[in-house]
Amino acid sequence: MNEATMSASLALRRSDGHEAFADYLRRRVLTENTPELQKLSVTLYRLLGLGAPVSPERLGIGCGLPKRRIEQLLLEFPATNLRFDEYGQIIAFGGLSLVPTHHRFDTEEAGLYTFGLYTWCVFDALFLPEILGKPATLVTYCPGSGIELTVQLAPGGVRSASPSGCVMSIVSPESEACCDNLRKAFCNHVNLFKDEQTFMAWSQGRQDVGSVTLQEAQLFARQRNALRYPDVELNA
Repeated sequence: MNEATMSASLALRRSDGHEAFADYLRRRVLTENTPELQKLSVTLYRLLGLGAPVSPERLGIGCGLPKRRIEQLLLEFPATNLRFDEYGQIIAFGGLSLVPTHHRFDTEEAGLYTFGLYTWCVFDALFLPEILGKPATLVTYCPGSGIELTVQLAPGGVRSASPSGCVMSIVSPESEACCDNLRKAFCNHVNLFKDEQTFMAWSQGRQDVGSVTLQEAQLFARQRNALRYPDVELNA
């Protein structure tokens, strides 16, 4: 592949990534989302972000709502957005998990507990620091090369990445597929690659996946939060 063809191909991949993210916003974020559900979502993220399972009673106290109402509101989320332990406590929600995954998400507070924090995909790690109101470190692995990648995150921003040329893969599944199995339809395909060339080599033949730079992905993360929580002051 000559240089001109490579440049055109990279531009196409970035364009595909932007289009895929626009679809993600339309299908996954711009849905019915009441102020009550927004508050519950943010409160649940913050409690889970402390690194311990969250009971409905504890979530109710955090939201100022009775347990019965909390249980009703939790039913508003697709079943695959939540995971419970054997005691009925929440151990994963909307991309933040106490159950180990491919993506470790380290915060200072979570380290005080037995459980570590993980995310379902790289994009989760980008939007979560703004919701949690604290810095975090993402440690993941490039599917194409196998090398470890580390990203230092601040609320609403990327502090640093090693290596510096990372790109994120992005897909645009149908809403029904996400409701049936969010991780299978979306999360499992959203990873970090050490550079664009490695992503292209990995994704050869796939027409359903695009890529964006880490900086572009962080901008998308801020847009996602602004659209998802219009009635919640995340910086409060």
